[in-house]
Amino acid sequence: MTFVKETVVEKTGLTQTDAPLLDALVRYAASETVPFDVPGHKMGAVSTPFQQAIGKQAMRMDVNSMPSLDLLSHPKSVIKDAQGLAAQSFGADHAFFLVNGTTVGIHAMILAACKPGEVLIVPRNGHKSVMDGIILSGVIPAFVQPEVDDHFGLSHGVSVESVAQALQENPNAKALLITYPTYFGTMTDLTKICELAHAAGVLVLVDAAHGAHLRAIEGMTDPIEAGADMVTTSMHKTGGSLTQSSLLLLNNERIAVEKVQKVVSMLQTTSANYLLMSSLDAARRELAVHGETGFHRLKPIAEHAIAAIEQGSSYEVIKNVHTTKRFSQTHDWTKLVIRVNDLGLTGFEVYSLLKERFGIQMELAEGYVVMAVLTTADTEQSIGRLVAALQDIEQTYKKSSVLHSAWTVVDSVNELAMTPRDAFYADQESIAIDEAIGRISADTLMIYPPGIPLVIPGERITCEVVQHYAYYQQAFGSVLSESKQTGRVTVVKGGC
Repeated sequence: MTFVKETVVEKTGLTQTDAPLLDALVRYAASETVPFDVPGHKMGAVSTPFQQAIGKQAMRMDVNSMPSLDLLSHPKSVIKDAQGLAAQSFGADHAFFLVNGTTVGIHAMILAACKPGEVLIVPRNGHKSVMDGIILSGVIPAFVQPEVDDHFGLSHGVSVESVAQALQENPNAKALLITYPTYFGTMTDLTKICELAHAAGVLVLVDAAHGAHLRAIEGMTDPIEAGADMVTTSMHKTGGSLTQSSLLLLNNERIAVEKVQKVVSMLQTTSANYLLMSSLDAARRELAVHGETGFHRLKPIAEHAIAAIEQGSSYEVIKNVHTTKRFSQTHDWTKLVIRVNDLGLTGFEVYSLLKERFGIQMELAEGYVVMAVLTTADTEQSIGRLVAALQDIEQTYKKSSVLHSAWTVVDSVNELAMTPRDAFYADQESIAIDEAIGRISADTLMIYPPGIPLVIPGERITCEVVQHYAYYQQAFGSVLSESKQTGRVTVVKGGC
């Protein structure tokens, strides 16, 4: 697969081996400029404990916008060139650097694609940022239930059939938002979904927070290649850039680049962090130039690890054969999702054992599983350490009975009693969650990670919501709320 796309950026004479923004920033940091602009630390002029912790060079590279370093909201030189190279490497028409993570990209996609009151078709297991984007934009959500995997106790992507039904039931829908890949690495047939949506005159927006690396892996289809109109991807998650740095990618056949730029500039800071932006430039170069080689090296290591984890054990790892056969969805092998409940333990317990006993930080835990994210920074040694720890846990902590629970996965869509935006602005009161059944939520109760809400503003709180809340709060204390009051929820005052 060709990793780059022929685009206008070639007129600059730059190639994927270049990093124009990073190079300009390094040159400026090495100059003898005397700063009388912000930030106030003046390129680390005074030695402080913070400077000693992160290094003098990092402080010298934390600078303000200026002609030689360009301006993110109106890029004309090195940022423009760096964004052009990013677009080229991902096969898009345009790319926008994001310094507030994929969250701001999702908000920008929704605001650019939809007007208040228009319908957005969206998976119910979308990230909290999607739900917040619905509130900010004033769109009307039409929720689609994802495929539920009872065996592993989690949700996969939405099916082609459920999307087709949602398009039929919502003929006035303006856009469709798809999570691809899901947090757990499953990928629906996005090419087919894009064809169906576009035939209906519907824009396709993709939350690809966990898919920055897909284009570098042989046999995987990235969302731009599948035909999506706008894609936001977290380069910091699997692409190697600094935390909070992401990309918004645009195919401008159906939506104007000027509109997207206007919305992105409206949402982002005017003081964009150059460390974050230059890390995007550098990570793009590494992924474009060395990504395919790196993942080609990693794959047999991952396959060997999966075989070792499963051999003669009670563990089971999600594999492509499982998701394809049962859900017609492919699976990203870099997401090592390990089913542990046959040990008689929850994923939360195994997660804690790995951290406390073995010094291994997993990406997340769920009722039945733990998940590790593999990248080209991993080695045979680091992955081998995880395998050995899992084997030790089974030998030491396995119980005599298998663990089963009815609350490991949300498998129903709550009634949307009023729009999320109306509920957010309504008069509200805080009550005990046990007394909230039947009330309209003005709160977001969210399992984090991965950031999927149990209930959002405007939805009616059900007995199942309360039971799921109790399960996750007791098992791992992992339910977050906007009100930040454990055991309480904010509801619409008088709403029933």
